[in-house]
Amino acid sequence: MEQGTSDYQSLKILLAEYVPIDRDLLHIAIGLVLTMIAVVMARRSVHLKPFLGALAIACLLGAAMEILDMRDDIQSLGAWRWRASAMDFIRTIFVPVIGLFIVILIRRNRSL
Repeated sequence: MEQGTSDYQSLKILLAEYVPIDRDLLHIAIGLVLTMIAVVMARRSVHLKPFLGALAIACLLGAAMEILDMRDDIQSLGAWRWRASAMDFIRTIFVPVIGLFIVILIRRNRSL
């Protein structure tokens, strides 16, 4: 581990070595995986619960990752890069939000 690098940052660096995608795409991939799990759990129905769960987990994961990044930013840079953290959080929840909106629209159209 590099001097001054937290365990969390070391894990991110290690992950980046083995998963050949951009870090921004990794946030989107997390949301995509959670949404796909919700689709499987919904079993061809349009229940909101799996999609609300995916969004809740994405929010928790996104917030936790950005809290760790904030701590590391303050420690290494002396300031929090809050704009970067906000964008990373948005990237993490983007696909689950879209999935939830789609389910809401389908449910709404079926009830008309």
